[in-house]
Formats: sequence, C-alpha cells, structure tokens
Amino acid sequence: MRSEDPEAQATAHQLVHCVLDADQIGLTETLETVAAHPAADLRGYVREIVAELINVATTAVRESAGPLRDRAAFAIDLRDDGNDQVGIDDLEPPVRATIRAMLADLNDSPEDASFQLDLAVRGVGESTGLETGLDTVRRALTMTIGLLHWSEQTEPLEAVMYPEPTADEADLLEQQLAVTDDQDTDEDTAGVEPVGEANPADVQEQHRAVPDNDDESR
Repeated sequence: MRSEDPEAQATAHQLVHCVLDADQIGLTETLETVAAHPAADLRGYVREIVAELINVATTAVRESAGPLRDRAAFAIDLRDDGNDQVGIDDLEPPVRATIRAMLADLNDSPEDASFQLDLAVRGVGESTGLETGLDTVRRALTMTIGLLHWSEQTEPLEAVMYPEPTADEADLLEQQLAVTDDQDTDEDTAGVEPVGEANPADVQEQHRAVPDNDDESR
C-alpha cells in the first residue's frame, strides 16, 4: 500500500524524520501543512498520508523478517499500560481500523487494507474533521515509529511488535501533534511552505529504517 500522491508521500516521510530526529519545530510545521489543507479534500489527503505511513512501517517489518517474509503470517499482540492483553475489538473503531489496515498490508491483502483505511478516515471531514484528521495521522505515525524501532532489533521476530516510543519521541507525539479545532489555521500556517514532492531515495539514505518501495511506485 503506497500513496500515489507525491505531496502526501513527502508529508508522511517528513513526519517520520521529525520524530526520529526529535525535530519539534519541523514536526509542528509539517502538521500545520495538514491542518491548512482545504476542508473539502482533507479526508482524501489524510488517507494518502496514512497509506504512506503504513507503507513505511510494513516495508520495514517485511525487510526485518528476511527470508521468512514471503511465507510469514503477521499478527499483533496488543497490550495496555499494565501489560495485559487487549482484544482488537475493544479498541475505538478508527484505532482498530488503522491496525487492521497495517496487518492486511503486511499479509498481502491490499483490498482489505484499502477497506480498513477507508474506515480509519471515516470521520475526517465532518464537523470535527480537522481534529479527527490530525488524530488519525498521529495514530498512524505513532504506530509507524513503533514498528520502525521493532524492525531494527537484533531478533525482531521474537520481540514485542509494538514497543513504546523513546521518551523524546513520546513527548513530541503527545505535545506537538494535537491541533485543536478552534485554532485559526490560516494564521498559524502563515509562512509555512507547501511540502514538496517526496524523494524516497533521500528518506532511505537518512534513515535506514524508512524504506523505499521503488517497485511499487513505477
């Protein structure tokens, strides 16, 4: 699952880099470009960003599986703060849909992944569309960062699939990703340049864990 929108690709890659680099200012500015997107197109734009974040995460997981990736069946072990198992059906619908979209993509079910992605962005563009859209991006970004860290572990297939972000990353994700719907986004985003076309080669060079699916983009 890869976004076909170059702007959404670039936005997703920038979000990942900003968290990995602990770039608070860059993260805020990149999210402001999402907030400044026309309301009528916000749902589609958020969908493309989340699709690219899922692509980044699932490609890293597949690569970490090595020779097993072509015959592996991927699953996820959900835990709460007390390390107790949580059933996926107990999660809020957008959270559940985002996780299922990632799992469907990992298990080579593109139609299911697309369907779940539609469910994940269902509320975007309604009365609380901006806040919902940013929450959806935040959720996918948090999952992506967790899976990138997981894929870098020495024995990733024996590790917990969804580790906690580092302290710095958690602070960024908690403090900087929320933009309330009563903010004047036109004023807040003044001077923020639009995100340019994605350059997956630069992404791969700067962070090994952020993959490039050249074959899919051709």
